[in-house]
Amino acid sequence: MSYLGNAPRFGDYPVKTFTGNGSLTSFSLDHSVPSDASIIVSIDGVRQHVGSYTAAGTATLDFGAGNPPANGASVEVVHLGLEATLNTPADSSVTAGKINASGSASASTFLRGDMAWQSVPAGAPTGSNDEAVFFNNENQVDNSYTIPTNFNSLSAGPVAIASGVTVTIPSGSVWVIV
Repeated sequence: MSYLGNAPRFGDYPVKTFTGNGSLTSFSLDHSVPSDASIIVSIDGVRQHVGSYTAAGTATLDFGAGNPPANGASVEVVHLGLEATLNTPADSSVTAGKINASGSASASTFLRGDMAWQSVPAGAPTGSNDEAVFFNNENQVDNSYTIPTNFNSLSAGPVAIASGVTVTIPSGSVWVIV
């Protein structure tokens, strides 16, 4: 179906029907009504003017004293879209599983600005009471490693290299053990 302008944004227009009894003037609705003009009310197929009833701010349609729908009259209420309710997550309730990020969250990863999980760098500063004074590194290299070209690496020693493991230091790079 074609539209001039924006397409409708409501997927549901709830309808509630009642049968008048000649004395009842108030009817319970399934949804609250933000304003009287946000519903269409008809009695036996005849549309009622806004102002001949009240419903604003409640879930009750009221025709007022002296204006009850006749006995056996069909009353129809059509909501012109429901008021949207947006939920705000409670503090500390959003988990890593709800974040669209690549990689896996763990105690040793952090979420980068590009929404990718990355391992905390080896030797990241540690300490108590937010003191980032101590940089820790292991005292043995257990996996082969190549220092990136044109980068320097620093380790606190002594450092042992496990059997069968190699540390490659390309031209233009330096590994210093202090």
